[in-house]
Amino acid sequence: MYISVSALAAEKLLIHKVDPVWNHLPMEGRVSGTVVIQFELGKHGEVLCPGVISGPQLLQQPVLNAIRKYEYKPYLLNGEAVVVSTTASITTSNF
Repeated sequence: MYISVSALAAEKLLIHKVDPVWNHLPMEGRVSGTVVIQFELGKHGEVLCPGVISGPQLLQQPVLNAIRKYEYKPYLLNGEAVVVSTTASITTSNF
């Protein structure tokens, strides 16, 4: 069985968030925007298979690097941890 959960539901399980490390390129180019990442949340709360859905090209890699370090509580279904698919969005404002 494959389960998809909303970004809001997954965000409630977030226990460790890592901010992206922005390199000088976005700052010099005044790049801002939202990067949307789709990933699987593993049975132990780990981020699996993150991939970019949308967002400015220069911001994508820093966001992917950060999301890989996120930690979540496991998603429970009938008391059992299951793998779920979800998304997360990281927004930057003008540098």
